[in-house]
Amino acid sequence: MKLYIAVGSAMLLMMTMFIILFVAFYQNRQVRHQLELNELREAYRKELMEATFNGQEVERRRLARDLHDEIGTMLSVTKLSLNQLERRLNTTPENNLQVQKTRSLLDETMSNVRRISRDLVPTTLERFGLLAAIEELTEKASGPDVAVLLESPNSLERIAPAQELMFYRIAQELINNAIKHAGATQVDVQFVYLDDSVRMSVLDNGKGFDYDEAVKDRRSGLGLRNIESRLSVVDGHVTFDVAPGRGSRIHVQTRLYTVITEEAVPATV
Repeated sequence: MKLYIAVGSAMLLMMTMFIILFVAFYQNRQVRHQLELNELREAYRKELMEATFNGQEVERRRLARDLHDEIGTMLSVTKLSLNQLERRLNTTPENNLQVQKTRSLLDETMSNVRRISRDLVPTTLERFGLLAAIEELTEKASGPDVAVLLESPNSLERIAPAQELMFYRIAQELINNAIKHAGATQVDVQFVYLDDSVRMSVLDNGKGFDYDEAVKDRRSGLGLRNIESRLSVVDGHVTFDVAPGRGSRIHVQTRLYTVITEEAVPATV
């Protein structure tokens, strides 16, 4: 009788252990499956965001080309026609004044078309790299009532094109927000190396903002969400040190990559 009890107890114990091991195995398999599913979702999200931003850049290039090749050409032809018309008109003070005003409007429009075209496609970025493009951007943004300054190392290694474009677009967004929405009169753009990463900080003396409220706003929130989305594509992150009533400090950081082959590989700093 005792033998039967002992054997039964042993079998029950073995069955209990088997059930525990089976449940543990099943749960572990479920966890692995969920992790794989999350990784697939994250990879898909990144691919979708990357495709979205690539599509935006393609559209920007198309618009820039149309502005330069079509609108710019039409304005140049119009200016030539105006010059020919001026020679045929009676040279009265009123006619001369009207021609001068029209020529000034044409020149201003042509200048704006070139500016918009350069903003859409930053040729300086492609030709000379990130620092040269950011320096040009800060010079354009500066004016009588606002100073936009760049602080950086003497040279910044050429990083992956996607990262250079990401930093440039984010700098555009943050500088515009600081001047247009925060009313800043001083904006500093800083680049620093941090081990194997690079960080861009945009500091301003504007009136600041409430991040949570700004994200809810359809217009300003879209810009902030775009910044975070752009960074997610290159495994970067952003820190918003902001509050109403004081200047903002926004830090954008991503791993430093240089272009050695066709694919980006981590840089040694």
